[in-house]
Amino acid sequence: MFRLFEQFLFARRSKKYYIEAEVFTRPDRSPLIVPPDDAMKPTLPLFASLLLAFSVPSLKAADAWFADTRPGAASFSRLEADAWMPSTDREFLETFDSAAPLVVVVHGNWMSLAEAKAHGKVLHQRSRNIGPHRLLVWSWPSDRIGTRLRQDVQTKASRADAQSKHLIALLRSLPADSRVSLVGFSFGAKLVCNALQNYGEESSTHRIRTVLLAAAMDQASLQPGNQYGNALAATEKMLVHVNRFDSRLRFYPLLNGCGGPEAVGREGINRHGMSAEAMGKIRSVSVNRLIGSKHGFMNSLATFLACRNDFKAYALFLGD
Repeated sequence: MFRLFEQFLFARRSKKYYIEAEVFTRPDRSPLIVPPDDAMKPTLPLFASLLLAFSVPSLKAADAWFADTRPGAASFSRLEADAWMPSTDREFLETFDSAAPLVVVVHGNWMSLAEAKAHGKVLHQRSRNIGPHRLLVWSWPSDRIGTRLRQDVQTKASRADAQSKHLIALLRSLPADSRVSLVGFSFGAKLVCNALQNYGEESSTHRIRTVLLAAAMDQASLQPGNQYGNALAATEKMLVHVNRFDSRLRFYPLLNGCGGPEAVGREGINRHGMSAEAMGKIRSVSVNRLIGSKHGFMNSLATFLACRNDFKAYALFLGD
């Protein structure tokens, strides 16, 4: 039933019934998926089937966790009965099952702790029926600070790199046969790539696949000798969503002054100087039509989830 719902939301634009949907969350109401006014109205049987599909829990429901590094170290919570209950990193590791891949999702800038937890619940609800996995929503101190816009963004760009040390510590504590999918959105992509860059040779003990959504990082940053020049060596595959219509990434070249480099999330990765092996790990997908001008965390994740084969390959480690 989830597949019917997915096809309904993400049908090809070339067909007349194509719609785009947004995910809304409010403190006093459950997450709602609200289509535009001119969207196709589902028939009564289909609508009933969708309600049934989302009301019946999956036998393969994913285990959901939340990690917050605002205290200066990763503070863990576990989702139980639709509430985040305090836990510990020790419990997270003691209950770790290497048979199920770990999907770590890292948000971008201007995300409060409450917003991150709310989005984490929505993500768990939407991904739990796709296949067995353990979800870990990784939150870092990205709350908006009281400075000018450029100063805020510059501070967060630097902070995202510094915060990767906590993710590295977690990765190094995982069992040797772990399969880990690192999904980074916006500045979260910087945090993920910096973690891969500084992970070291220990990465050979784990299987890691990477997804960069609306990545707010320099196009050339993954080239040999550059900021994340060794990141590709630590990952089996890297999926990159590129959106040339992204309204926020269009201003990325102004981050450090006029005429700066374009963002990976808007123009893709500059592969100049890369080896054939490194280039073979990268798969770029255009999401212009699916997302449009929006630079939203849940919009980007919804698109990744809708591309079912990509989610299975890069998050669930299914297929080659």
